[in-house]
Amino acid sequence: MADIQEAKQAYNALMQRVSSVHLATLGEDGQPHTGCVPCLWIDNGVHIFVSRLSVHTRDLLANPMVSAMMVEDEQDCRQAFARIRVRYQCQARVIEPSHAEYDSRLDAFEQAHGKTVKLLRQLPDFVLFNLVPDDAIFVMGFGQAFRMSGDDWSTFEHITSA
Repeated sequence: MADIQEAKQAYNALMQRVSSVHLATLGEDGQPHTGCVPCLWIDNGVHIFVSRLSVHTRDLLANPMVSAMMVEDEQDCRQAFARIRVRYQCQARVIEPSHAEYDSRLDAFEQAHGKTVKLLRQLPDFVLFNLVPDDAIFVMGFGQAFRMSGDDWSTFEHITSA
């Protein structure tokens, strides 16, 4: 069984490797939707830059509750049932183009994800969101789940029962 320090190291390694986030959103019609989009972790929040044409974007604009998961690549895991992953329960907040941090966050997005972001910035249907976590669970294997807390999500507590 992993200790807290091992869990923190595994979490940090995961966050350095992943560049996309899986989203679970809820439509206005009550139907669940999923998506997987490029992301960037800035100031303890998951940032996404997505088109209004995507169902998950429309969902987030109508209902800001979202579950966001970063997960180890299948090729890198030893056991599919025990993939390393972190799940955040979040509130989606739109960052408007007039916001002081809008350009710098998209500059960081472009640096992380390449010149395609430069093109997407010019399209009027793209929205920048900050997915602000309310709750976090990190899983690094069987019996190795940790509730995360703290302003910077650096406090880990081993989950020992359901």
